[in-house]
Amino acid sequence: MTARATAAADELDARRLIVSSLLAVAGLVAVIAILGAWFREPLLLAGRWFVDELGGPGIAVGFLVPDAFTVPIPNDAFLALGRAGGMPTVPLVAWALLGSVSGGSIGWLIGRALRRTRGLDRFLTGRGAGLDRALRRRGPWVVAIAAITPLPYSVSAWAAGSTAMPYPTFFAVSLLRVVRIVGALYLIDLGLMSVT
Repeated sequence: MTARATAAADELDARRLIVSSLLAVAGLVAVIAILGAWFREPLLLAGRWFVDELGGPGIAVGFLVPDAFTVPIPNDAFLALGRAGGMPTVPLVAWALLGSVSGGSIGWLIGRALRRTRGLDRFLTGRGAGLDRALRRRGPWVVAIAAITPLPYSVSAWAAGSTAMPYPTFFAVSLLRVVRIVGALYLIDLGLMSVT
């Protein structure tokens, strides 16, 4: 593949990433607005129960699990519950960031532990070959993009650990998760305000 073709492929991937991110943002606002319009009282009750019973640690666990283990739990739902339950912005963001960075760190450790296994080798030479190549060429940038976009952050954390990205670099880049958390919370607030 020529340098020009590679640049064109990277540009197409960037366009696809931007389009998918914008669609995810629009979807999040729409879902919150619909839930707020049709299920406002149950949403507020669930949010109050969640904050009263689980509080900040519940938010942290809600981010830790999907960011460590690649499970299909949308961590933005925990932001919505926290906000519906009346949790102020700074503690909500702080607990979410703590859970997300902790989950990413666990994912990095899992990737480090599995880096010499056949299963991970098969993934990185098969479906994950593009991610592996990107991490080896532009490691911190790939993690940064995964940290602030709807891409699965846990997959990039596992891959970063498997490619021997130094943990201090991974940790520093993972702090960019705050951008995604604050952005998602802003969109949740927009969705909830659109029905008040």
